[in-house]
Amino acid sequence: MDHIRVLGPYDGPAGVLVRGLKFANHRAPVHALGAALAAVGRREGDLPDLVTWVPSTVERRNRRGVEHAALLARATGRALGVPVRRLLLRAPGPPQSTRSLHQRRRGPTMRSRRLAPGAAIVIVDDVVTTGTSLATAAAALRAAGASRVSAIVVAATTGGGGARPRDGVGR
Repeated sequence: MDHIRVLGPYDGPAGVLVRGLKFANHRAPVHALGAALAAVGRREGDLPDLVTWVPSTVERRNRRGVEHAALLARATGRALGVPVRRLLLRAPGPPQSTRSLHQRRRGPTMRSRRLAPGAAIVIVDDVVTTGTSLATAAAALRAAGASRVSAIVVAATTGGGGARPRDGVGR
């Protein structure tokens, strides 16, 4: 991962928005969150070639009826004026949130669809805890040809071995 940018801590307003989206299907803030994620992404200067997201497990997507990270990625891509594509495919398995810290650090198994060599990709996700899902996604994208992979995330946990914003954004 070249870098991770975060809007805010999970125990603050960013986490409230994420929990509302994920657990209560509150979609009203998606457009505004996409604009905010795009603004954070623009700080890097160069626009990506594509925006994608960390896929949920099939079971969770089916149970919730929506893939929240995909909604956020589409809103972010629209705000950036960059295409959004489902690039990552996730192997069956339990969601990261149900795993122990040790299991989380192994991460989910992912692979990427083919990319144009040298593509610059931004991964959008709702929450970063250990950073393993993002790292696994980045590795899959690089194996498929991406030259630059970064992430923009709504919220980051700050306790229990979770990831912290690496560059101070959102603190």
